[in-house]
Amino acid sequence: MDAEYDEVPPDYDYDALPPAGVEYDDDPEFEAAGTDELAGAAPSEVIEPSEITDALTEAVRKAVAAQVADAAKRIAKGVVESALTDSVALGMAVTARREAAAAVDPDHEPEPEKAPELKYRTLDAFVDGYIANLYRREVSALGREGKTHWCPEWWKHGEVTARFEALWRSFEQSRQGKGAEMNIWWITQCDPQMAAILDPEGPFRYCSVGDGHKDKLVRLPTIPVPEGMFEDGHAHDETPRNEAVLTSSRLILPDHAPTGNRRVVFRTFP
Repeated sequence: MDAEYDEVPPDYDYDALPPAGVEYDDDPEFEAAGTDELAGAAPSEVIEPSEITDALTEAVRKAVAAQVADAAKRIAKGVVESALTDSVALGMAVTARREAAAAVDPDHEPEPEKAPELKYRTLDAFVDGYIANLYRREVSALGREGKTHWCPEWWKHGEVTARFEALWRSFEQSRQGKGAEMNIWWITQCDPQMAAILDPEGPFRYCSVGDGHKDKLVRLPTIPVPEGMFEDGHAHDETPRNEAVLTSSRLILPDHAPTGNRRVVFRTFP
């Protein structure tokens, strides 16, 4: 034995010697780890193909849902922008202020809504500026008296004034619409009213453009109704039911055979 191995170093660790027949790698960390760590290591986890398919399906679903949600947001934004006109935005702002004021002060009475501005401030302005200007008919030529009558002093006729006022009120309301309101007004309001006003047997019967107003028509004759009949605003038959007298209905019923004879049936109802 060489001289340099004659003496064993005092700090030599005999326990670190490998067992017989085992060789360690030269790496110090590998030597320190020993064989215990290698023996205790867990085997690698195996992923089933079905789990990979489910994971991919879920990932694709989430991606598609995100794209659909984004597209829906863009579409909704476009719809809102097209519908949110200046008038709609103004109405929303007014409503928001009203609701905010009510939330702060529940006892606060909301301001009354401003009535829409009238196009014609008065009835005569409506008749002169709209009806007489648009509803043009031949009312002054000779020979037209039996077809159309008109009185230049229309305001002296109570019926005509009432009809024109009804037309004026419905006109001011209908013209605020955005659709077929004015078309409905012409067909269901203006035309029937003007037909009644210009009727030769109507309120202008004795009036004409040449001769002017003629106050010849009198009120319809009436007889005072029995006292208490309209006490609550509705008509009531004051005759007791057991004393009611009803006229017989003269029903003429044919015989079974179509002959010239007739059978008259008188019925009395209780």
